[in-house]
Amino acid sequence: MPRSPQEPWSHAWYALRRTLPVWSFEENLAEMIALLPRYGVDEVIIKVDTEEFTHGQPPLEFVRAYQEKLFRIRDEMARLGIAYSVNPWITLGHCDRGRDSRKDLPGLRTLVGNDGTVCTCCACPLDPVWRSHVDKVWTLYAQTQPHVIWVEDDIRTFNHEPAKFTCFCPLHLERFGQRVGRRVTREELVKRLLKPGQPDPWRKEYFDMQAQVMIDTVSFLAKVVHRASPATSLGLMSSGPRQHCLEGRRWEEFALAMADGRPVYSRPPMGNYSEGSLRGFYYSHDSIKITRQCMPKGTIEQTEVENVPFTPYSKSAAFTFLETAISFAYGCQGVTMNFFDHAGSPMQLDPALGRMMGNKKAYLNALAQTAQQEGSYHGVRLLHHEKASYVKEVKAGSTYQSLSADGGQIHEMLESLGIATTYEDSAVIATQGQQLRAFSDAQIRQMLRGGMLLDASAACVLVERGLGRHIGIQSIQPPKYLRDLGTLSAEEFFNPLFDGREKKFLTATLPSLGDGANFSVVQPAEKAKVISRIVDPDTRPVYPAMTAFENSLGGRVVVCAWELNSAFGTAFLHPYRQEQMQGAVRWLARGKAPLLVRGGAYPLAFRKDMGKQSLLGLFDLTLDPWRNAEFEFAHAGRAASLEMLDPKGNWVRSAALGAEAKAGVVRVRYGRAIPFDRPLFVRVGWK
Repeated sequence: MPRSPQEPWSHAWYALRRTLPVWSFEENLAEMIALLPRYGVDEVIIKVDTEEFTHGQPPLEFVRAYQEKLFRIRDEMARLGIAYSVNPWITLGHCDRGRDSRKDLPGLRTLVGNDGTVCTCCACPLDPVWRSHVDKVWTLYAQTQPHVIWVEDDIRTFNHEPAKFTCFCPLHLERFGQRVGRRVTREELVKRLLKPGQPDPWRKEYFDMQAQVMIDTVSFLAKVVHRASPATSLGLMSSGPRQHCLEGRRWEEFALAMADGRPVYSRPPMGNYSEGSLRGFYYSHDSIKITRQCMPKGTIEQTEVENVPFTPYSKSAAFTFLETAISFAYGCQGVTMNFFDHAGSPMQLDPALGRMMGNKKAYLNALAQTAQQEGSYHGVRLLHHEKASYVKEVKAGSTYQSLSADGGQIHEMLESLGIATTYEDSAVIATQGQQLRAFSDAQIRQMLRGGMLLDASAACVLVERGLGRHIGIQSIQPPKYLRDLGTLSAEEFFNPLFDGREKKFLTATLPSLGDGANFSVVQPAEKAKVISRIVDPDTRPVYPAMTAFENSLGGRVVVCAWELNSAFGTAFLHPYRQEQMQGAVRWLARGKAPLLVRGGAYPLAFRKDMGKQSLLGLFDLTLDPWRNAEFEFAHAGRAASLEMLDPKGNWVRSAALGAEAKAGVVRVRYGRAIPFDRPLFVRVGWK
């Protein structure tokens, strides 16, 4: 029988996504039979009518003819003990690519963008012609009884080229008109969706409608699949929860409708489709965590690691390994691997990838076996709300994209400075932009009883809500271009209570050389402490830049007067900034931070507690090795054992590891070099 992700010995589950075109089917299948066991592959996910050779909406006769080949793949994989799944390359359609499916499917209604652009291939989910066609095509897929059928991330209402934000077709406008009681034009609806200031009530109505349409659509897909194959699960590829706010996605209802009583699979994107900076992994790890926060408990997670355009010129095996290791370090049950092209080229054109998969299997399995245990990841808590786009305020002339949820900078800023983040409960919360608009006053007051780190825009929201007295702010101006505020030079991190000193300067030329950022002029409350200040060319203080305040609710708040959306970048990061931010988090946590790490630049660190043991991890996202790394975190216990994961997949003791505990704070140190291609994983056993 094929193996299952739930079997205890197969923790590092490799699910290889592969297209076997009709013209090279026999060669590709023979290569898979020969090489997949050597690669350590647990599952193949067959893609059909894919990428360059897609027909658009897949022709029924093509799929009917290809079904025989799917049966063959399934049976050959079963003989190898490898699971078989299917990944239709499109659901609605990612992009037109010059195809016009309206010729093959008469009457097909396609997506219409907010600007009036009409797609020729990407289908409207309300269209009965598309539904009738998908019913037939997906029934053929389901009849082959795959382990999982994956629903692609084109099951959304944005990023369909050329219609970027959809759907404003006649079917959608008619349905929306029924909700508001009158006929509505696309131009009128879009104008009201982007109304400056407080959102128009129509925005909520439109997002509610879109959310329900998509829930109904995945429910329809699940019913089609389960009518032919009741044991097949459905998997969801997604595009990042901040983006899905643009369609008002209700994640729990959406996922449960798609599951239809079966286990649900999630495929969060790791990005980094080609090899760029190692810092791209900040997006990757956050994608896992934020998507997990949205999906129902018990979801089976298999990340998407892609190598586009599928050659060694795109991505190295070392880079791909790190992406895979991050997936398992953050507790995912598997990785879907889109490594090889969809034009029939042999996998052995890039033999380094296959060698990496086989050579690293034992190592990744040992890591995954520990990381998948029940427990919690610790760090500063980040906020996300699925209705962020419902309440976000925009300015005149804003684009549709401006409605997406904020939060894309604060996690990278904190992680880059050695401050771990999470979406789970924590003593410290950090937020930027307008995310707090989606939370009630009661929820925010509860947050203010702990520690909170706010950027300028988040502080403006709370002052507007009448909560300024709880964050130590008498008044705050909306963020404004710093150069319009006078002749200003730098941020002086001067307060010794936070490891500052006079003439300790951070550049105010943000986010990088030649740029300018937005800054809020703040009038702090009388009892607020100023941590840093903006100075002029003669180093004279002009404006507070960071403040700290203890409120009457028993909480602590740090306000950063920079608007992170415009200020965060390379120039924002600095060894002094690390001292400043780590000091702020330590103060907010009353000396007991969830996890801080020191020893170099650009770390990606995590801590997972699992009963009587903890897993610590450190990825070095620079090419320079880290030396003498130190983890600092709050824990009531004392370390009874310290083990690190060696390259062969064994947990071993090391003379380079040491730990000390004092007043509820543990420090774990590692005294050897940590190169970028060999992350450090430490298992701590507690007394």
